[in-house]
Amino acid sequence: MLFGVKDIALLEHGCQALEVDSYKSLMILGIPEDCNHEEFEETIRAPLKPLGKFEVAGKAFLEEDRSKAAIIRLAEDLNYAVVPREIKGKGGMWRVVYMPRKQDIEFLTKLNLFLQSEGRTVEDVARVLRQELCPTVTGPRELPAETGCHPLPGENPETAATAREEDIEDSKAGDSKKGKKKHKKNRRRHHASDKKL
Repeated sequence: MLFGVKDIALLEHGCQALEVDSYKSLMILGIPEDCNHEEFEETIRAPLKPLGKFEVAGKAFLEEDRSKAAIIRLAEDLNYAVVPREIKGKGGMWRVVYMPRKQDIEFLTKLNLFLQSEGRTVEDVARVLRQELCPTVTGPRELPAETGCHPLPGENPETAATAREEDIEDSKAGDSKKGKKKHKKNRRRHHASDKKL
């Protein structure tokens, strides 16, 4: 998950104030003011269990969000594969923020600066990537897009592309016997011309 520079800075500042390692800590944001400590600990127990032993290092009230934030200190190194992105708690979803891997920080800083200059957010990037990586499924009557022609052993790549285009045209025109015979003759002609080269 990508976090804004502000989220990471808030986590770092909180960890420095509490004298805990920011790479072995999490910050939970969005905790309602009226959520008491016992209720909070009960809510985070199950979602954070895969991370091993942990303790609440401290909490703070965030004036601009009118909510609380909590720093969680982990006993072991952060296992990025099992960190929850959000925790369902009182008042809605609580966001979980953690330090990215050290090698990603410079990249994230540059990315956030670029996005700010373009008037975009990390959420915009995530939305666009979801649209690009998960396109809508093609209908049952549509042919899938040709991703490239791979010639058969000994086949000329240009001839292979032409033959495959003819296959598609033939399938669109219908499968009459005459069309199939003509197609086979063309293929033989293409193979014969390849051998002469």
